[in-house]
Amino acid sequence: MKEFIKKRVAFLFKYLIGFALLVWILSRVDRAQMIDAISSIHFFVLIALLFLAVVNLAIQFLRWKYLVESHSDHFNKKDLIPSFFAGFALRMLIPGGHAEITKVFLLPGKKRGKVVAFGIEKYFQTYIKLILVLITVPLVFPEYRLILWIAAALTIASYFFLPLLFKHSLMIKLQEKTVNYHKIFILTLLYSITIFCLLIYQYYVLLNDFNTINLYDTSISVIFIWGSGLLPISVSGLGVRENLAAFFLAKYGVPPYAAVGASLFIFFINAIIPALIGLYFIIKRRQDLKDAEGTIWSVTKTIYPVSYTHLRAHETVLDL
Repeated sequence: MKEFIKKRVAFLFKYLIGFALLVWILSRVDRAQMIDAISSIHFFVLIALLFLAVVNLAIQFLRWKYLVESHSDHFNKKDLIPSFFAGFALRMLIPGGHAEITKVFLLPGKKRGKVVAFGIEKYFQTYIKLILVLITVPLVFPEYRLILWIAAALTIASYFFLPLLFKHSLMIKLQEKTVNYHKIFILTLLYSITIFCLLIYQYYVLLNDFNTINLYDTSISVIFIWGSGLLPISVSGLGVRENLAAFFLAKYGVPPYAAVGASLFIFFINAIIPALIGLYFIIKRRQDLKDAEGTIWSVTKTIYPVSYTHLRAHETVLDL
């Protein structure tokens, strides 16, 4: 009960921080100009943004499909789309550290390989963000150049040791089939880089409808905006992202109202709309999620059998 309350309080606290940061930045920009800018987006710009959002989602889905297919044979392809969209809603709706991982429970069957697929997906999202931020920060704050570029080099080097981790006996326990991790890591990396490039171009198209900014400066700014997800102080980077957008884009002559408006609008079409679709699937398939917590704890105890012997047993655990 105490753990339950702790998770809910932490989740609520993150939401409050995010909303507080969002209210703070909105109080410091010209909201009327921001609303006017968003409502005045040219028709062909809007079509371009929606097209890029759809392509972005398609590539994210192909990455998820590829990872699941590479790690498991125990799923139905028709369940991949509900699982994919549910992930957008779960990362914003479910408190606690598990959050988005719950989407694997919309894929009936064994869960081991699907959990590994999810872990690789999240790892490469974080990996690319971290490397780009470590490389880019010195371009804006040159006094930190040496230490950050060394950190970036070490992070890049860690990629080549990652396959060794999956040869460990603890990870082998989670494998459902023989996996070529070198191939998986390369393709996942390419998928993730393409997704990020599409995000940059979305910002570039929209910001140039509001103002004028070149592609290089847009890229530098978007790295920090996208990298806001590395700061676990709010839900889905709420508030943090908008503050970083206003700060970094101002360096390139973009007015704060345009920066915040662009950030909110792109977040809406890239994350909120898919989350609403995901919410529909969660409600429709809620029976598939009823045993999620028990199975997650079961997987955790499989990996850390000694550390978690004190955890409560669950009455119902899905067949792993």
